[in-house]
Formats: sequence, structure tokens, C-alpha cells
Amino acid sequence: MKTVFSYFRNYKLTSILSPLFKLLEAVFELIVPLVIKDIINNGINTGNTAYIKSRVLLLVLFAVIGIICAICAQYFAAYSAAGISSDIRSDLFKRIQHLSVSDYEKIGSANVITGLTSDVNQIQSGINLLLRLLLRSPFIVFGAMIMAFTINVKMALVFVVLISLLGMFVTLNMRKAIPAFKDSRKSLDELVSLTDNGLTGVRVIRGFNRTKDDYEGFAVSDRKLNTLQKRAASISTWLNPVTFLLINLAVCFLLYKGAIKVDSGILTQGDMIALYNYMSQILVELIKLANLIVTVSRAVACAGRTEEIFAFLEERHDNAVTIPNEHEAHEIEFRNVSFGYEGASEDVLSDISFKVEKGGSLGIIGMTGSGKSTVSQLAAGLYSPSSGCITIDGLDIDDISRDSLYSSLSLCLQKARMFTGSIAYNIGLGRDGISEEDIRKASSVSCSDEIVQGKSEGYDYEIKGNGSGLSGGQKQRIGIARSLAGNPGIIIFDDSTSALDAATERKFLSNLKNLSQRPTVIFVSQKIKTVMDMDRIMLLEDGKVAAIAPHSELLKTSASYRQLMQLQDKEDADD
Repeated sequence: MKTVFSYFRNYKLTSILSPLFKLLEAVFELIVPLVIKDIINNGINTGNTAYIKSRVLLLVLFAVIGIICAICAQYFAAYSAAGISSDIRSDLFKRIQHLSVSDYEKIGSANVITGLTSDVNQIQSGINLLLRLLLRSPFIVFGAMIMAFTINVKMALVFVVLISLLGMFVTLNMRKAIPAFKDSRKSLDELVSLTDNGLTGVRVIRGFNRTKDDYEGFAVSDRKLNTLQKRAASISTWLNPVTFLLINLAVCFLLYKGAIKVDSGILTQGDMIALYNYMSQILVELIKLANLIVTVSRAVACAGRTEEIFAFLEERHDNAVTIPNEHEAHEIEFRNVSFGYEGASEDVLSDISFKVEKGGSLGIIGMTGSGKSTVSQLAAGLYSPSSGCITIDGLDIDDISRDSLYSSLSLCLQKARMFTGSIAYNIGLGRDGISEEDIRKASSVSCSDEIVQGKSEGYDYEIKGNGSGLSGGQKQRIGIARSLAGNPGIIIFDDSTSALDAATERKFLSNLKNLSQRPTVIFVSQKIKTVMDMDRIMLLEDGKVAAIAPHSELLKTSASYRQLMQLQDKEDADD
């Protein structure tokens, strides 16, 4: 809860005013039974009409002031709750962008989605009720008990016993309810994850006739969530019935004892009415408090989950160094880098060392599983090496500000993700500093201008449904244009031309080589022909550098390279 409470600092005034207005409203409510007592004792019993009228006018005044206080309290509570939840949501989303891929994988997309939506909404509801009732309800409960002592000490002991019993019950209920709500939220994450898998993988599921299995898996997860939610709800549902039972028993006892005392002259009728009113006030406030506890229990569970996400965020990047001249070519170097995925029994990469000079190029090839994509992701800062270091212009990549790093470097993946929007938007992605000229230039270099020319709307052509209507090669070309548009100093291509035909690939590579302001290029590919014109080529075998040299030299010195070349030539001939 510390993280959530820290967001109150921007809403201090409204967060203080809301409970203060509620307390002011509560003060008038506590005075009302005493006024009614005086009306009965000093007005009705004595026939003093003028006294009754004056006290009724006083009650009307209390009602008007109470309504004004209630409206102000509601407004300030809603304003604070909405503002705090909005700040949490936006800050969480903004800072999630700085998560390393390994941390993001630990959290899971389902946890992130429910955290940003449902969990923050629960926190908002909890804050709203907390500001309105946290001080008011206990103030009314204990205030009514104190007022009862001013009327009759022995009768007030009934209030003490009642409040003690309810306090113990509420405490025990919360201790069980909060863990139960946490379990139900985790189960909701699982259901969201299954839903996401079912929607994104619908073609595979239907193609392999696994619709029934997918549905059954969803149904099992849904039943689990249903069971956990019922369990959590069943714990909370005891609050209202037990509160009603104890208070009604206390009212019956109060009326029984009070009637005897009124009959014997120890209490007046007005005193008895006042005690009953105070007991009714306690009943109403405890019902509200029970609802508050249910809502707050959910909010606390959700706040704990949100705090767990915040715990993954990499604070070290907030005050990190920046790369000067971000749009100029940079030097990138791997020094004895080893890396292993969490849970893996051995490292994927071992003792990788290489340097790409400013404006230079490096091709990376190897068999499937040799670690090529892992090298590209490490170079892009998506993962941190287990040992060794990666530097850009001599700066450790883990010490560089994420904003500076991603302005200086671009990673172009094999599978280019398309977003709903125009072709121009999918290339520029709304990034600052990218002009229409940058988009057109990037389109020309990547050969995406051919796609634009084939659309009547040109760059305004709307892409929908993750690129439905575009071929794999067209998506890749738009993805390449996206990586070029920001004019980064380093571009990493991770098998980004695998879906391009040979002619288009050659044209793109020629355009890339002839750029007037040439970036530093790392090009991962399965095909030697794609990278053979790079300054150097690094051959990976089982996560280790088998050889690194220009193409002509590798043909002379590396038997593995020659064998791979022969296999690919044979495959091309067979095709």
C-alpha cells in the first residue's frame, strides 16, 4: 500500500477536505438525537409549542448543513479517487515500457492488463469509500457510544459490548477476505491469458481442430475463477447478516431494559428515544462500514498486486546516462558476454565478443538455436547479460537511459507487428521528430513505397486487424521502414527479410548500403547471401563464436561456413 499512498501527495487538500466535511456532517447527526430528546422531555411532555417549533427549525438547519457537507465530501472524495487512480494507471503504463523483457515475461501480459484496468478500478472504488467513511463511520459509532454515556452509564455498556464483539468479528473477517480476493485476482489473470491465447491463436486452433480443447481449457479456468470468487464473496457476505443480528439483539435488550427503567422513573421517554436513535445510527454506520471493509479488502489485494508490478520496474534507468548525438552512427561492442534464460539449465550464449565500428556492419548467421536472435535482443537492451558487458560508444548499455537508448537504436524483428491505423502511422508510430519526409525516405529505402503506390489512399491506407490484407513480405517492409524512420545510429535486423523475395531483398540491401548517413548495422539472417556483403560475418555454433571475418576470408578459413554455404546453394538450386 505504500506505493498507492504515495500518490495522495498530489491530492492532499481534497483528500483532507472530504473526510473533514464527513466529520462535520457526523457531528450534526450525533446532536440530532439530543435535540429530539429535548423536544420530547421539554416540549411534548410540557405542552410547550414554542419550544417544539424552535427545536424543529434547528433540526431543519442541521439537515441543510448536513446535505451541503455530504455533497462537498462526495465531490472531493470522487475527485481524489479518480485523480489518484488515473495517476497510478498512467504512471504504471509509462514505466512498464521500461521493463526488461525478462521482467515482463515474469509478470505476464495478463497480469499487466488486469493490473492496469480492473485492479486500478478496484483501488479507485476503495479510495472513494475510504475517504468518505473511514473517519465518519468510526466517529459515529464511538460518538454514539459516548453520547449514550451522557444519558445513562449502565445502558451505554450495551454499546461497549456490541462494538467490541463487532470489532473482533470484522478483524477476523478481513484477515481471511484479503488473501481470498488475491487468489481470485490471480485466477482472473489466468483467464485473461487463456482468452488472449484463444483470440490471437484462433487460426492455429481452428486449423488443427482444437476448438473443443480450447473451450474446455477456458471452461476449467472459468470454473476455477467462479469457485474462488464465491469463496471470497462468501467470507464477506457474513458481515451484513452478523452485524444485523448483533445490533438487533442489542436493540431488543436495550428496549427491554429501557422500558423497565422508564417505568421506574430512572429514564425519561426522551432518554429512551435518544438511546434507540444512537443504536440505529450505529446500525446504519456499521452496515456502511461492512461494505467499506469488503471494498477495501478488494482494493488492498489489488494494491498489493500493483505494488508487485512496480517492484519489477528498473529504477536505475531514471538517472542514467544518455548517448550524445543519438542519430549519428555509434560503436557497439560485446565483451565476454554470456547469457542464460531464467530457469534454463545452461547458458544460451557463452563468451561472445565482437565490436562493430561506427557506420560498420556485422552479419550474424548460424543454425537454428545457435543464439542469433538472443544476440540481437541483448544488443537492443531487451535483456541484460548474465556476465560480461555490452557497450555503446564505451557506455555500458545497462547504464544508458531507456529513452536515449531507443532513440539511438532500433530493433527490426522478423514478425512485424501492425497496428490499427494508416500506413504512415504504422511507420512513424506517432514518434516526435519524425516528419513526412522521414517516412517517405524510409519507405523508399525499405521498398515500402511499392505498397503505397498500390493503394488508392496512399499513405492514408488503413491497416486493420494486425495487418489483415497484407502479405508477410509487405508487413516486413513496413517494419523495416519503421526502424529506419527514426534515423537511429544503430539498426539491428533480426531476420527481417525472411519473407521478402530475392529481388526485393537485394534492392533493400543495396539501398541500405548506399545511405548517405549510414548507421551501424547488425543483421541477423538464416541466409548467407543476405549478409555476405557486410563488413564482417559472425558464425555462431551452440551459442559460441565459431568464426568472425569477412565473407571471402570465412570461405577460406571456416569449414563450417563453407558447408553451410554449400547447403544453401544446393537448396537454392533445388528450388
